[in-house]
Amino acid sequence: MRRATPWLAGAALILLVAATLVAWLIGALPGTRGRYRASDPGLAVAYRAKEGCSCLFVQGRDEADCLAWTRASPDVARLHIDAVGRTVEARALLLWRARAHWVGPRDGCVLE
Repeated sequence: MRRATPWLAGAALILLVAATLVAWLIGALPGTRGRYRASDPGLAVAYRAKEGCSCLFVQGRDEADCLAWTRASPDVARLHIDAVGRTVEARALLLWRARAHWVGPRDGCVLE
């Protein structure tokens, strides 16, 4: 049993380094400069929050239509709707978050 311990520790270290490298390459770690410097998850949540808010509170469409209309591929951003407060929040991968709220009929929805 003692001989397996160094092997398992080495395998765990290799997996950790590989996962960190992959996350860096796809820009999945906030604040890192990976291959995609524009932070695609950040763009996905901002888009989904803003467009979800506009769909619901400016266009007056129903929730099912707006959920389908703002779905991106890959679908990483989850939408949370507060109809009373007229806000929409989108989250992705526990690290990214964006929130949009309805301002009025002239300005529509804006990101916070």
